[in-house]
Amino acid sequence: MTARHALVLAAALALPAPASAFLFFGGPADAKAAGLLSGMSDAFGRGDCPAVLDLGASFFAEKPSSALREEAYGYMGRCYESSGSVDKAIGLYKVALGLYPDNGLFAYRLALIYNQTGFPANAVPLFSSVLKGAPGDAGANLGLARAYAALGFLTKAGDYYSRAVILQDFRDADALGEYARCMLRKRDWDEALFIAGKGEQAAPGLPDWPDVEAAVRAGEGDYYRAVQAMDEALRRAPSREFRLRRALYLLLGGLPHRAMDAADAELAASPRDPLASMVKAMSLYSLGRAPEAAPYFEAARGGGPFTSALAASFLKVRAAKPEDACKK
Repeated sequence: MTARHALVLAAALALPAPASAFLFFGGPADAKAAGLLSGMSDAFGRGDCPAVLDLGASFFAEKPSSALREEAYGYMGRCYESSGSVDKAIGLYKVALGLYPDNGLFAYRLALIYNQTGFPANAVPLFSSVLKGAPGDAGANLGLARAYAALGFLTKAGDYYSRAVILQDFRDADALGEYARCMLRKRDWDEALFIAGKGEQAAPGLPDWPDVEAAVRAGEGDYYRAVQAMDEALRRAPSREFRLRRALYLLLGGLPHRAMDAADAELAASPRDPLASMVKAMSLYSLGRAPEAAPYFEAARGGGPFTSALAASFLKVRAAKPEDACKK
């Protein structure tokens, strides 16, 4: 390993290096800068980012050598991130990446920021460049999977999620949950169920895994087993969202009366709840009671985009054909 690569690795791992290690690059002229960099390293190790950034200003005033600056950029970038100065972090990483294109740390950190701030298309080439040099980097594989998932490229996302969770030996419950839900979006029921099983092994007892199973069973049209899986999710973590999802599965499984009872229980606590109103409205509509359903559809229009759009479409149909809407 070259001395430069050792410095890059130290930055990536956030391990402080002694000031004497930097004298090799610039000789005595770099001694003061090396001392300041050592102070930045110590401050970074303590989590004292204000001190890191203060020392950084003095450090760059010394016109340090390229190798010393590379190390400093790593510390300062991470500190800008942790302080919430995202624009400054992006600017610094872009400069650093231009100066040190072979340093995967800068590409990786910049890609993470792009993913977190809603610019996955910008993250893709950066994570890809990291993986060219380090295909076994679990974090970069996971980051690229998230970027592709956000862009809707679910097959590519699945490929990189698969690599990431294998590299992590199926131990990261969050990554497994993301992977399973990506496969639900892709309608790859077998893979979603398999990953949920791995998730149960990694983090037993979480409600996520039976919730994924319920979605799989519903996707397969087996609403009876979907309800059973939701019962298990509710046993693990009672929640309004789970109760209403279970009610929806009851409705889709041809049990509108039971679905309506479940919706009524939620409406008793929150009379204008959009999702509960939707389940109640659809239950009534399926029973041929469209006039009674209308006010619940109106209440559902105050929900999220999907609920609102679905309610509006039912109301539009009824307004266009009021005499047919009441026929069974």
